[in-house]
Amino acid sequence: MSDSTASLAASLKTSLAAGLCVGLIAGLFDGLVRSLGIDPGLFLILVQEKSLDYAVTNGLPQKGDLLGLLGCTAGAGFWYALASIPLSLALGLVGHFALRRVGGLQRWALPLWLGLWFFLEAYWWTRAVVYSGLPATSPRRLMAAAGILVVSVGAGWLVARMLARIPERLTRRLPLVAAVVAVIGAGYLFADRKSSSAGFGQINERNEDKPNVLIFVVDALRQDVLGCYGNQEVKTPVMDEIAREGVVFADAFAQAPFTWTSFGSFLTGKYPRRHGLVLMVPGAQLPENLTLPEYLHSPGKHGSEMEGEDVVGAAFLTGTLSHGSGLARGFDYYFEAMVGHELVDVESRWSKFRSGLLPWLYKNKLHQRVDNQLVASTAVDWFRDFGDRRFVSMVHYYSTHTPYDPPAKYREMYCDPEYDGKFPAFYAKHRIAIEQGTITPSAADVEQIKNLYYAGVTQADAMIGEVLDELERQGVLDDTIVVVTSDHGESLGEHGLGEHNFMYNDNLRIPLLMRYPAKLPQGKVVEGIVDSIDMVPTLTDLMGLKDLEHADDLPDDASKAKRMQVIDGKSLVPLALGEVERVRLFSFAENGRYCSIQDDKWKLIIARRQLDPEVWARMKITPAEPPPAAHLEKPRFYDIASDPLELDDLYFSALEEHADRVEDYWMMLRDWDNKLPHREVELSARDLENMKHALEALGYGSGVGDTGVLSNGSKGKDPEEGEE
Repeated sequence: MSDSTASLAASLKTSLAAGLCVGLIAGLFDGLVRSLGIDPGLFLILVQEKSLDYAVTNGLPQKGDLLGLLGCTAGAGFWYALASIPLSLALGLVGHFALRRVGGLQRWALPLWLGLWFFLEAYWWTRAVVYSGLPATSPRRLMAAAGILVVSVGAGWLVARMLARIPERLTRRLPLVAAVVAVIGAGYLFADRKSSSAGFGQINERNEDKPNVLIFVVDALRQDVLGCYGNQEVKTPVMDEIAREGVVFADAFAQAPFTWTSFGSFLTGKYPRRHGLVLMVPGAQLPENLTLPEYLHSPGKHGSEMEGEDVVGAAFLTGTLSHGSGLARGFDYYFEAMVGHELVDVESRWSKFRSGLLPWLYKNKLHQRVDNQLVASTAVDWFRDFGDRRFVSMVHYYSTHTPYDPPAKYREMYCDPEYDGKFPAFYAKHRIAIEQGTITPSAADVEQIKNLYYAGVTQADAMIGEVLDELERQGVLDDTIVVVTSDHGESLGEHGLGEHNFMYNDNLRIPLLMRYPAKLPQGKVVEGIVDSIDMVPTLTDLMGLKDLEHADDLPDDASKAKRMQVIDGKSLVPLALGEVERVRLFSFAENGRYCSIQDDKWKLIIARRQLDPEVWARMKITPAEPPPAAHLEKPRFYDIASDPLELDDLYFSALEEHADRVEDYWMMLRDWDNKLPHREVELSARDLENMKHALEALGYGSGVGDTGVLSNGSKGKDPEEGEE
């Protein structure tokens, strides 16, 4: 063997040993962090927001068996070490020729490997606080990454120097320890392969006469941008076809104009303060409620002989929606695009565990960069394997939510190719800058923002079509209840506002389409108020399952625990079939600061604190008598039958012409509020301000339209009592 060949072999051996060592340590470290339930990224966000109490308590260990967590941790060490082998050999080959002039790879292999690990960890977990609103390829992000790399290499060199001081008698035993850990990890992973949801949903005599359920939720999708609701400009051929083959609910409303709370309502059939998820902040979770997939997995609760494994569920999520919020509870598989989690099988501990490990997070985020419709393609792949089963699935699309940054083929359909203004894409930070007056959009800018949104609508339509095409290919589309809806609408400049979390109907009015040829009419437009809480009872009705217990059936002295169990929604099947003229007279909605009541004619919006009779009494003012404080919001009252855009606030004139009507609507709103089991959460002014900034970064506005903190379920003090 020549000297050059021997030198290369030595370099490869050195790099391989260093890679295996660092890979094993990195895997065990990441596995331990995962086992403890620590999220370093969330910790940094909370520290930045000064929510230190939650940041500390969030580090508590996960619930689960200790042996399982130890097995997964060992499995992480095994996989990291295994994955390091090809990379070690590649780096050894490159490093041999690059570093031989400065002393060879032997001296630098361990520091370089440690530095690479430190960089990957630091880059990933700081991305939420280091220029988080900028693309990864922006100059500032690249400069920050370069700085992190320099610091990481330096740290790797220092740690390598410290490791070099370990006595030789200890280092001799390390290979044996590593081998034992690797064997334990490999053995646990092999045993865990038996735990899977893969056998769920098999067609049998218990479920063969039941339909599948497929719910498409297009985040922040306005009702008035769909062709089936009369829009002639935006192209939505797939949703229009669903409408022609099914039912269009013309007057559908959300119960909250922001994501988590609205999802909680249509997955449980409950008003926000019955299901309890009224805070959209890091760490908030849906309290214990029976969601749609949990209901179908609960033997004895649905009036049939179906068993828990007779249905398989999958949720495909993006944006701020995640399994951690509890909103995917009950689904057997979940996919979280924005979080970076691959498709997870909840019956497999390793599947859940590895989804939060760094190599898989990087892999899935890179995959998302390549495939800008990853949620749709992942759903199609899942249906390719499970389409012949009895399934319940929710597919969540985000193309109509900020950032409005559609792929070129959709952008070109609407955007002016000559546009060279401020918004090649539109982010939440742009909306904040406009509100603060640091950016003044031109007429062309305003048109560009709308066109970007319209392109996202067409993109969502196409992604819905991809999934339906797969079901049609398998011949199960007509055996599936298909629902298309949204969690809330979107403001596109109306009332001078952008994005959402406002109580106007451009936020609350949502599309609702249902297709199921076996039980629903085709091409029918259904008039009359319906709510997103009606989703669960409608679907269970179509499936021929037992009616859920309704809030209207409760006695007045029912306990809080009992009032939390019942639902508020009603089946829309009789309405769709023309058996009844309406299922409800009023639609109620709320965000953290406001609540509203509306029917076919009138709408009242009030600040939550105005539900207090004493505060309400001070609102009975005249145009000549302004509110006692500039920031004490006056109510709003609209004739939405003649003023659907809510441009003419009639509150002052209503007090003169319709005083009794306004009072009646307030009393109904107060009665509705009093019957809900979850009361408002008292938060400090600092907490409210932190929540405001965190939500603004996600694209959530502050309420009806005037400035002020968004509390999402909090009960703030009256400004006249000394708290802003």
